[in-house]
Amino acid sequence: MNIRFEDKEGNFAKVREAAEKAAYERADVLFLPEMSFTGFSMNTELTAESDNSSMSFVRNLCLSFGLAIGFGWVRKLKDKAENCYSVIDRNGDELSTYVKTHPFSYSGEDRYFSGGSSIAFYAVENAGFSTAVCYDMRFPELFSCICKDERVKAVVIPANWPAGRSEHWKILTRARAIENQVYIIAVNCVGEINGLYYSGDSCVIAPDGEILVCSENREELTFAEIDGSIADKLRKSFPVKNDRRTDLYKCLL
Repeated sequence: MNIRFEDKEGNFAKVREAAEKAAYERADVLFLPEMSFTGFSMNTELTAESDNSSMSFVRNLCLSFGLAIGFGWVRKLKDKAENCYSVIDRNGDELSTYVKTHPFSYSGEDRYFSGGSSIAFYAVENAGFSTAVCYDMRFPELFSCICKDERVKAVVIPANWPAGRSEHWKILTRARAIENQVYIIAVNCVGEINGLYYSGDSCVIAPDGEILVCSENREELTFAEIDGSIADKLRKSFPVKNDRRTDLYKCLL
C-alpha cells in the first residue's frame, strides 16, 4: 500500500477500494501495513485516536464486504500513544489488538510510543494467527514466545520498512518462518512516503521458508492460501522445537 502520509480520509478511500476487490476475489482476510491510515508518523497529536474512528471504519467495511481485515492505527494514551494492529472479523467483531512490543528508538518512536507487553492470538477461518509489527521482526525471542503456542500457524508482520534495509527484510522474514516453522505474512508499504522510499517486498512465506508470493515496488493486492496442516506436518516430521533449551530462555508466555 502506498500510504498517503497523515491523510486518514484519503487512505480510508483507498482501503475501501482494496476491500471491495479482495471480497470480489473471495478473500477471507485482508491485511494492511503498519499505521495503515497515516503512515509512520510521530505526530501523535494528529494521528492518535481516542474515538476509535479507524476501528469503526474497518468494522463497517468488514460487515459490508464480508471479510476480515487487519489494520494498523495509533491509540492515544495519557502521556504517549500506542502503535496498534487490530483484526476485525467478517461479523464486525474484534479478534485481536496487538501493541508493538519494540518501539523503533533509531527513529525516535520510543519518545512518542509506549511498547506493548502481551502476545496476540486469534483465529481466522479456523487457522491460528499472531501479530508482530515491523521492528519486532529483529527480535527472534519474541517469535519464539509467540510460537510456543502450537495453535499459531501464521504470524502477520505489518510494517513501514524502508527500501534502504530491504535486504534485511527479505532475510529476516524467511528466517522467522524457518526457525519457527510458521507462515509469515509480511505486509509493507510501498512508494515515496514523507521523504522515504519503500520497496514493498510484501510476501507470504511458507513454514519451510519457501516464498509463496512477493510484491515489489508497486501497490497491489497479493493473494495466498494458508494451510495450517502444512505447518503441523512439518513440525511433526522435523521437530526442531523439541530440542529448544527452554530452561535457558525466559519467554513472555
